[in-house]
Amino acid sequence: MNAEDIIGGALKDRRSHDLAQSKLVMELLAYKANDRDHEINAELLGQLVLKYAEAERKLTELNQLKNKFLGMAAHDLRNPLSSIRGFSEILLLEETGPLTEGQKEFLAIINKTSDEMLHMVNDLLDVSVIESGKIDLNLKLYSAQKLLEERIRLLHIVADKKQIIINVDRADVPDFSFDTNRIGQVIDNLISNAIKFSPIGSKIDISLKQVGGKVEIAVQDDGPGISPEDRKKLFGTFQKLSARPTAGEKSTGLGLAIVKKIVEAHGGDVWVESADGAGSIFKFNIPMEAR
Repeated sequence: MNAEDIIGGALKDRRSHDLAQSKLVMELLAYKANDRDHEINAELLGQLVLKYAEAERKLTELNQLKNKFLGMAAHDLRNPLSSIRGFSEILLLEETGPLTEGQKEFLAIINKTSDEMLHMVNDLLDVSVIESGKIDLNLKLYSAQKLLEERIRLLHIVADKKQIIINVDRADVPDFSFDTNRIGQVIDNLISNAIKFSPIGSKIDISLKQVGGKVEIAVQDDGPGISPEDRKKLFGTFQKLSARPTAGEKSTGLGLAIVKKIVEAHGGDVWVESADGAGSIFKFNIPMEAR
């Protein structure tokens, strides 16, 4: 090995050593910077958490105020609307005297509109009560088959107006404890929606059966189906879907949200099986043993 090789090797080793030292210094500086960044990030994170907590508190207060206002407004509106609907029905029966065709027409409009408004008010009341977390279930031993028959009987008039046939398949299910008014409300809503979105002259299939320790009710229609986008927001409050009722019926966008809350309060589940353009099947179940 000559002197040139020795000197070259030494210089190479020196450069390698300097490079290693420089790399170490850079790593230390980066670590210090990262450490400082971590301190800053932790401080910022703490500030963000506090801001988020405050924003959440304000939103909770606003939501409570909204529910209180909705409840008060709906309650104050319900009595006069009930009176308008009731008296218009009496007048239409001509118990107070004969009516002209024009009077009958106007009274029918008043009656129909007040009925729609009353349904909307009742929905608002339900939403305000349910969202406030004050939903109380009045559990009592009853027959699910009997309740289903009662509710279908009431809705047959609406179905007949659209020439819709309702088919029912009921299995024998033992009586169990549930809130008959609330579950009746769920059944009403699902069947009413099926009628609302079904074509004239179509059919609706309703089934009741026991699946394990739960009772399951399904309502199937021949409507337009539900798109994937609509399914994502289906059970939210004040949600309007792209599908429209087939006879111009009104919708508040609250019914399915109420259905979900009632079913979940019973410890059950509600879901939909649907494809765009191929009808829908709404199903819900509730446990037969009280929670």
